[in-house]
Amino acid sequence: MKSSQLIIVALMLMTACNSYNHEAYISQFKDNVDAEISNYTFGENDSLRLANSKKVNLESLRMEKIANDRFYADNYSWYQLGKNLVLSPDEAKLEANKYGFERPYYFLEYLKCDSVQNPVKNKVVKAVKKRLYAKHSEDSVMISGSSAKHLFAAVHKYERSKYFFFINVDFEKVKSSTDRQKKTAAQMMNTALNRLKEKVEVKDKRYYLTISRGEEIGISESLFLVGKNIYLKMNEDLNKLEKTDPEFVENVQLGTKNARFEIHSWENAWKMYEFYGK
Repeated sequence: MKSSQLIIVALMLMTACNSYNHEAYISQFKDNVDAEISNYTFGENDSLRLANSKKVNLESLRMEKIANDRFYADNYSWYQLGKNLVLSPDEAKLEANKYGFERPYYFLEYLKCDSVQNPVKNKVVKAVKKRLYAKHSEDSVMISGSSAKHLFAAVHKYERSKYFFFINVDFEKVKSSTDRQKKTAAQMMNTALNRLKEKVEVKDKRYYLTISRGEEIGISESLFLVGKNIYLKMNEDLNKLEKTDPEFVENVQLGTKNARFEIHSWENAWKMYEFYGK
């Protein structure tokens, strides 16, 4: 066999090995992330919290931490990954899938992990930095360190907007979760509806949404439906009032500028979901 052929065969074998090793490594990495969540150990902040609370014990604190981390990992979205990678949600999904990640949370953890040093990660991280520089001018971007974590902290700083974090609440799943998660879900719903409120206009004594999809403001379609139906119901009530009390409708001051949703309990969030979201 000629030397040139030997080189080609060697390169093919190396490529195959690297591909296999990469797939095996990714599988193990995802398992390690899950194990880290499930086997959480206590830190300094937990000790301080335990010292300041008479109602919390070590095991309940640990289980709460695990549940909250799992909740975050399960709800981390392609939209949110896209914000971190300075890409659209669809582009972020393609990027993650290309390297063997079916879920966005694991891909970001892989990129942020300091112990991961390989061409795949380095290529993606370099592309993120390039896009950040292109969008905000390299001279104006300050990154506080050399690790990927520092880069993503800079992305969050320079890209941060009202809609950096995607909001999704799986109501059917949360209703059997912990009280802490229910409270968090209610707060998430409250934030989502207040985001939507900013995209509502008043014309001819009626409410109109200026967007057609929840993703335009970083909320799930199920939460968008709840908000949309709230305003449709208010318009329906105004239509009825116009027949029975037209003077009231003529004089009423409609607007959203000074109004805010205040949904902080799970009971209220669930009632709104049942009434407006189904």
